[in-house]
Amino acid sequence: MKNRYILKYLIFVLIIMFLIPFNAGCDKEYKKTKFLMNTMVEITLVGNRKDCENAMELAFKEIERIDKLMNVYDPESEVSAINKMANDKAFFVSKDILEVVSQAIAMAKLTDGALDISVFPLIALWDFGGNTKRIPSADEIKEKLKLSDYKKIILDEKNSTIKLDLSGMQIDLSSIAAGYSADKAIQVLKKSGIRNALVNAGGEIYALGSPPGRNGWRIGIRHPRQNAELLGVIEIKDKAIVTSGDYENFFEIDGKRYCHIINPKTGWPVEGVMSVTILAKTATKADALATALFPMGADKGLRLVESLENVDCIIVTGNTENDMKVLLSSGIKDKVKLKVE
Repeated sequence: MKNRYILKYLIFVLIIMFLIPFNAGCDKEYKKTKFLMNTMVEITLVGNRKDCENAMELAFKEIERIDKLMNVYDPESEVSAINKMANDKAFFVSKDILEVVSQAIAMAKLTDGALDISVFPLIALWDFGGNTKRIPSADEIKEKLKLSDYKKIILDEKNSTIKLDLSGMQIDLSSIAAGYSADKAIQVLKKSGIRNALVNAGGEIYALGSPPGRNGWRIGIRHPRQNAELLGVIEIKDKAIVTSGDYENFFEIDGKRYCHIINPKTGWPVEGVMSVTILAKTATKADALATALFPMGADKGLRLVESLENVDCIIVTGNTENDMKVLLSSGIKDKVKLKVE
């Protein structure tokens, strides 16, 4: 009798084994979050525990390495050394800094200076991270504007050097570094054998492959004026998505919002654009464009995106929820499910 039950159990187990795919139950999602790049970085991997844990550790180490190079608020970072030393003479830099600055300059040219990594003196003047809410004077802004000119960043890729050709000029890679760190983390994960992953560096996201049972990763796009609500949802695979918003870092004076995204040509915070979401092949490119489209404005920004291959955008214009409008590039209209028209 006992042997018969054992036999039935074994047969049941064999049937289940044949019905379930061989990798089912083995591949699961593993998630971990760390504070890096001045934001919360979350990595989600699909696979077996041991492989995922090892790969995740390597990916976080890679992001931490990029953070130590490019964090302008870290006095020991390489970008801080550039800001201290590169005014007097050409300064030797790492391969990563050289690559990111090169891409930033290329994006500056593409956007007619809407993305400008030399805007840091203006950002520091507005002091969005400080406790004092103050609008700088017109004279203060005028003085710092003199230092905002990406054309004065002298990049020698052959000799791996950078020179800042204006006294007092400083660069800030925040508009591109987080996206670059996400791309580098994905490279590490691929080398570790991971085929399905989601790297989210504070909104700079790369979606590799897909989670179990889906064709892609579902990404929620935040509503720019309702913290707990989504503007829409999109499913992506092997692609980057980055959203920049005027709600990320701002202060209000007399009911007016001043956001952290500065127009390099005026020295003032951008108005009239609430958020920009970019889809692109790399998070580096998406990150840079998501910032650049703010000072460019919706019309110019949309035209630029339409002229680029494998790039799409969602632009939310207006200043309040009452005058909010959502603009979509042609390649994304049938892919995103908007909750707000």
